[in-house]
Amino acid sequence: MRFRGDVGPYRKGPHVERTKLRARQAPGVGLGDRIERFPIETGRQGRFLAMSDKAPDVLLISKDPALCDAVRRLRPANLTLACGDSPASRSDPLPAAAQVWIDIDSVTGVTPPPCSRRIYFHARGRGKEVRAALPPGLFVRKPPAESLLEVLWAGVEATSTPVPRPASHDLPGWLLEFHDLSLKGLCHKLVSRLPGLLAYSDASLYLFDRTLGILALAETTHTRPIDLAVDMDADRERLMPAVARGGRPLVCEDVLLEYKRRELSPPHPAGTYRDRSCLIAPLFGDGQLEGVLSLSGKLRRNPGVCEQSLEAAFSFLGKSLGHARVHERAQTEARVDGLTGLFNYRWLAESLGKEIRRTQRFQTDLSLIIVDLDGLKAVNDHVGHAAGDYLLRHVASRINSALRKFDSAARMGGDEFAIMLPSTDLAGAEQVGQRVLAATRDDTAIYRETPLPITASLGVAQWQESWDASRFVEVADRVMYVAKKQGRNRLVCRKVDPSALLTAQTATSR
Repeated sequence: MRFRGDVGPYRKGPHVERTKLRARQAPGVGLGDRIERFPIETGRQGRFLAMSDKAPDVLLISKDPALCDAVRRLRPANLTLACGDSPASRSDPLPAAAQVWIDIDSVTGVTPPPCSRRIYFHARGRGKEVRAALPPGLFVRKPPAESLLEVLWAGVEATSTPVPRPASHDLPGWLLEFHDLSLKGLCHKLVSRLPGLLAYSDASLYLFDRTLGILALAETTHTRPIDLAVDMDADRERLMPAVARGGRPLVCEDVLLEYKRRELSPPHPAGTYRDRSCLIAPLFGDGQLEGVLSLSGKLRRNPGVCEQSLEAAFSFLGKSLGHARVHERAQTEARVDGLTGLFNYRWLAESLGKEIRRTQRFQTDLSLIIVDLDGLKAVNDHVGHAAGDYLLRHVASRINSALRKFDSAARMGGDEFAIMLPSTDLAGAEQVGQRVLAATRDDTAIYRETPLPITASLGVAQWQESWDASRFVEVADRVMYVAKKQGRNRLVCRKVDPSALLTAQTATSR
């Protein structure tokens, strides 16, 4: 196995002798024992690298130079690192190490030796493919952020003589728990797990809506009444917006004194904070406010987290929250039709399957309406496709205006829409469908002073036992074709023999 060891600053020089590095183990020395001193190898860039006579704290197996450089650059001074490529043969043993970090994209066929923790670096989508074949470990997506690598290093216990770590690397290892791209999961962890780690009893997390300029409550463990939203501009007398604008965490033993010091109006009643202690932390990601954490109910002084490291810890949490919100937006945008703003067919297929399972479990009703526009092709041919796009947006807004709060609409493609109606039988779905039909027909779109009259054909179906999502959509679509055959601009809402529907569909064109 070829590897290099980092135990201190690099030494450069053109006269360094190049020798091959070979791993040698003394007879009877196990994987958990110290490895022998190894010869010296000169790196490709002329760096002089030496190996310690102890097992390294971290063994990194990777052929990715960018990953190796990032891990090496952020290594604390009191920890040792050995970087390697891959075993020369399957019989070559890996040297022992406290932790083993493996890049599973560039190295295959490597079995990590026994160690305290394993970390696997992988590209997007790669982790699940090989997860089952590897020993348990933490999977980290590439390229890892520097703040994440700092936390990984913070979770390494030094086996060599301790040296004070730089303040920039002074991050607690438990922050790894909050590296989560699921926004819902991360919010839950921040209010359920973080208070205990920081020695508080209760927590509330507010997410910042930049469009509205408000802090909206995302999740809380408080049992007392708290605000659902806080206006960053209007609520100038509130402590939370003041701390958020300041940009730094506030650790307060007496919140009433803090209100007085800042010349703000104290909360009423005075017992809002049961022991008057609180920790308010603004969470920033890439320089933008993502949210605010409010912790209260001091339990004890936590010796594991010093006040000097709080700002760095909350900086990491802010970046994690920012990444989770970006991921959430990307997931949402992947399920939204860009033209109309309604959900798309991908969302419909996923949500309909979930709703069917819920309907089966609770023995409720579920109905589906398929809406197909009559005459969109004529608008495209005579007025232009820009007018057709405008008409689709107009119809989408009219459909939304006719729905109830728990109904959902999606654009299936072209001029066809679907409306999912949970807990609704056929009679209730007919009422919703009639509102949609009237809203589409009676509210004419005007494009550049040109009226664009449009009608629609609607088919309504109620879910039946043994139907999956695709079968459900197929039946509702065939009912809609019956409405087309009967003259368009109408709604068909009845139980129809599927074979008759198939005949109607093949005999009718849009």
